[in-house]
Amino acid sequence: MIDLKLLRDHPEAIREAIRRRGLTMPLDGLLTVEKRRRELITSIEQARQELKRGSEAFARQKAKGHSAPPAALKQLSDRITQQEQQLKQVEEEVQNALALLPNIPHVSVPAGDARQNQVVRTVGKPAAFSFLPKTHMELGVSRGLLDLERAAKITGSHFPLFTGQGARLVRALIQWMLDVQTKEHGYTEVWPPALVNRPSMFSTGQLPKFEEDMYRLKDDDLFLIPTAEVPVTNLHRDEVLDEAQLPLKYTAYTPCFRREAGSYGKETKGLVRVHQFDKVELVKFATPETSYAEHERLVQNAEVILRRLGLHYRVVCLAAGDLSFAAAKCYDLEAWAPGLNQFLEVSSCSNFEAFQARRANIRYRKSGSKKPEFVHTLNGSGVALARTVICLLETHQQPDGKIRIPEPLRPYFDGQDQI
Repeated sequence: MIDLKLLRDHPEAIREAIRRRGLTMPLDGLLTVEKRRRELITSIEQARQELKRGSEAFARQKAKGHSAPPAALKQLSDRITQQEQQLKQVEEEVQNALALLPNIPHVSVPAGDARQNQVVRTVGKPAAFSFLPKTHMELGVSRGLLDLERAAKITGSHFPLFTGQGARLVRALIQWMLDVQTKEHGYTEVWPPALVNRPSMFSTGQLPKFEEDMYRLKDDDLFLIPTAEVPVTNLHRDEVLDEAQLPLKYTAYTPCFRREAGSYGKETKGLVRVHQFDKVELVKFATPETSYAEHERLVQNAEVILRRLGLHYRVVCLAAGDLSFAAAKCYDLEAWAPGLNQFLEVSSCSNFEAFQARRANIRYRKSGSKKPEFVHTLNGSGVALARTVICLLETHQQPDGKIRIPEPLRPYFDGQDQI
């Protein structure tokens, strides 16, 4: 959620930020309601002071034997009650309108839509083959790693089913990625719930805008998580942290669930777009002064995984019009899938600044300061499993159809080097 004071004092800056995203969102209605909110606050405060003075005067009169309070005091009290009810309604209108406004893009974010995304760096080279490379679907079926037909029978389209060595590969990737982030990069592992409540979804920006994209248990009003970002960020909802604790760094493996996978076309085949996928997530809480340095380190922590798996990839800085609703800046990591002949997004690393913290009321107190401030939150995939498996299978395929196991994963296969 953006800063209401910033909107009130600099509305044109917010309008420009919205235009940079390629959106049109009128602010006049919100500004009018906000003006009414402030007027009500002033009026109520003045009336309370007047009521206090009148009550004190009546108390003095009562001490002299006057027992009936003036009618004006009751009228004043009734007016305060009425205005407080009005204020509650107006504040709800303000908050509902604020909840629909996206975050302000950082000044370093390129203008434009996805066509203006900027490739920051490209690492490695595409794998070279003496044969026509197969897709992960062909490899997965032929090696007994993947069974999408039975997955469709069990659940429906766009759900994965890994079998045999394929299931072992997924498990090995998860364990290895968690080991890297906890042992080498200092993240604390958590294993959060896969179901979260409405306030949790609101805090990270999924609600109210994206409710239709998520799986919801209507009887309980709980949601299956679209990413571990949601429960892990909410670890510190309504808390005040000490500056000395920051940055806090968490990593979590969870299954993730998203309804929006069902569009049509080549990109939806196989594991490219699925409703359920596994992911290791990285989440940080940082001070405003250090959050962008932490953002760069977050990207590097995710890149380590792709480099050690021997994958060709690139880092892309998203343009303002391609940012997620809550992000102020985002880098996508895109790995090369030679069988599909395309780059696939395997990680999005975002700095949300205070946007999520303001919604979740996550603050920190500077040393020597009494007044707490909002932290900055960051997260990124470290990395998403389904698409990483695609790139791994297609990159490391051999002429005989076998898959070379990358060196870091071999200890999880008892030294085995192929599947």
